[in-house]
Amino acid sequence: MLKQAMAEVARSGMDLRAPSGDQSWHVIAATRILIDILNGHSPTRASKAAEKAHEFFEASLKRNATGAKIECAKGCAFCCCVAVSALAPEVFLVANTIRAQYASDFATRSARIHTIERATHRLGGFERAQRKLPCALLNDDNTCSVYSARPAPCRGVTSASVRACQAAFNGAAVSIATPAVWSTLRNAEVQALMAALTAVELPAESYELNEAVCVALDNPDAESRWLKGEDVFAGVSTLRIGIDNPAVTENNRRVIAQLIAGALGKELPPGA
Repeated sequence: MLKQAMAEVARSGMDLRAPSGDQSWHVIAATRILIDILNGHSPTRASKAAEKAHEFFEASLKRNATGAKIECAKGCAFCCCVAVSALAPEVFLVANTIRAQYASDFATRSARIHTIERATHRLGGFERAQRKLPCALLNDDNTCSVYSARPAPCRGVTSASVRACQAAFNGAAVSIATPAVWSTLRNAEVQALMAALTAVELPAESYELNEAVCVALDNPDAESRWLKGEDVFAGVSTLRIGIDNPAVTENNRRVIAQLIAGALGKELPPGA
């Protein structure tokens, strides 16, 4: 089952039209693929794992096209004034992308990111949104400077109504309609990456994106040090959605345990 699922996932991602059991094996397969990357020897294997996780999301999204009306477009950045969480591999991928894309003016780009981050430093998500403070990775024309490397939460935030997004941006209490496909696949990507990190005994902590990226930009060897066990993000704000809810915590623990067991070829825990 694992070998078959790995081949299918590597070829075309996850199929949300398949039976629930097959869907579970697709996420298990993605977990195993990420474990194999993280068990390698490359000094950039963490960021490579994040890149592969993003590929899993994008391939799965393409495979599960729904025809749902999406009004998100280049230059629309209403959702870029909220706090974003990212796992360490995603942070390293963003930092590496900045170094590669802006090699000729890296110092200027890095200084700009630091300046904007200081304006949002340690602000709660509500206050940040209320004050309309943009992400430090947003360009002046409202495009993302690291779009190809954006973390899973950014990939999963999708809206069927730009009018609703604008209303929320201006403080109205409205809900943003996001097609279930995006939310489901975002969760699958995050769970697979968290499970893979846990399986190889690396931190599966979520950090505030801007603050963590600044640390990674200031320390070119941060990824290799982190892979060796150093807590390079000590002191960086963490974002733990649902951590105060025991039911959410227990469900996350159970899902991660199932993914790890399946990915390592062990008997799945009860309830899998």
